[in-house]
Amino acid sequence: MAVIDASVYVALINTHASEHSSSWAWFEQAKSAQEPVVAPAILLAEVSAALSHGAADPALAHQVVQQLLRSNVIELIPVTTALAERAATIAADHRVRGCDAIYIALAEQLSDHLVTLDQQQLERGAAFVTVCTP
Repeated sequence: MAVIDASVYVALINTHASEHSSSWAWFEQAKSAQEPVVAPAILLAEVSAALSHGAADPALAHQVVQQLLRSNVIELIPVTTALAERAATIAADHRVRGCDAIYIALAEQLSDHLVTLDQQQLERGAAFVTVCTP
């Protein structure tokens, strides 16, 4: 199983992203190996914001969110109070951005690894879980 960060999912969608090829290759390999891919439900808002703001395409953002909701490829995990509390501790003690801490806390909770393109998650998340790039 792998926890996927929004940065990787946005790179999957954005064919112009420098990390598109590596993200796509990782994702295809995970699917071929039938490796479950999960993300906290905040993935919806993070991907939507990135596409709406970064790509200046609100219609694409809405479309991608609907695809994620219908997809059985990425399982969205609710952010419980316990998960949020653990993420808050990670954020406070290790100066990790709030949403990034949720991905780290989820990987920790699931005893899994985090796949990200975010440099801060790569560096600071390694104190808690295995963190890698696609």
